[in-house]
Amino acid sequence: MAAAAVMALAPGVADARGWDTVHRFVHKTGKCGSGKEVLASLYSIGTRTSSGEPMNRDALTAASHEYPLGTTVVVTNPANGRSCSIRVNDRGPFGKPRDLGVKIDFTTGAARCLGMRETQYVCLPGEEPIEIAGVPLVIDGNTVEIRGTKIRLRGIDAPETDQLCVDEKGTGWTCGLAARDELVKRFGEKPWTCQVAGHDKHGRSLGSCAVNAESVEEWMVRSGWAMALVGSARVYEASEVIARDAQSGMWSGAFIAPSDWRHRTRQTTIVGAANVPSSALDILRGPASVADAPSPECVIKGSIGKGGRCTYQQPGSHLYAKLKMGPDNRWFCSVKEAETAGCRAVKK
Repeated sequence: MAAAAVMALAPGVADARGWDTVHRFVHKTGKCGSGKEVLASLYSIGTRTSSGEPMNRDALTAASHEYPLGTTVVVTNPANGRSCSIRVNDRGPFGKPRDLGVKIDFTTGAARCLGMRETQYVCLPGEEPIEIAGVPLVIDGNTVEIRGTKIRLRGIDAPETDQLCVDEKGTGWTCGLAARDELVKRFGEKPWTCQVAGHDKHGRSLGSCAVNAESVEEWMVRSGWAMALVGSARVYEASEVIARDAQSGMWSGAFIAPSDWRHRTRQTTIVGAANVPSSALDILRGPASVADAPSPECVIKGSIGKGGRCTYQQPGSHLYAKLKMGPDNRWFCSVKEAETAGCRAVKK
């Protein structure tokens, strides 16, 4: 019976029934101390990794959404005490293992180093803050990349690059692009210092960033280009009140909160200006809000499927013209932006 369970959990041959029973046979050890204990498995599929490197099954590498590509982490097998330095060069896991909580996939070489034969819990380093400094590449209003690390600005929520707002006359405008461009204008060519700890569901590092001691996040909220993130400590709530009272940025008209924009319906709450023409409701809530690209530079089509899985298509791809943009779609301005949002290219 035990042997059958091991076979059912072996990556590559696990069926849905086997993965559904993983937590009956695999349990935490409580031996990771100040580190974090996560579920891990093995993988060997594909010929090229997300970093662009060829897949080398004997290398000490792993696939994970928890770390920036290129990060080397010291992993410990609590079952035998072995520790190995393993480099993350691929994204994963996907599908059923990810749904059931698997956080990292090891190549055969990494698993051999750890003395790991099947799915089990391993110890990863704790979330100690690290400092990352440099001039950023601004991807959107709350995402930048510094020295190869994608950083999601902590505690704020800026509009997506394809998000529309309306002005006091009820005319739609591309507030998502404006938020990105205002961030670039204010801080884009200056060196940033970010305190980074933890990751979001797309593998982006979570960071609080400053330029010459000025908080980037606080400026974005106070200028009306982002909102204090719901569910966080709301340390920028007072800055949001300042922006709202001054009718700065998005608050100059009406808009949908960025967190609601991603899942909007005909009943979604609209915030900002109290009196806007009724036509503004269709601009913000209706299908026309995503039917056309918000800008000639933002023509990559993203599609959100079952389970939140996202794929993207560039102009010229074989299915691009057939994909009609609707509520479960969004536009991206670059491949980097699409991949940062957790989307993968549609296979040709």
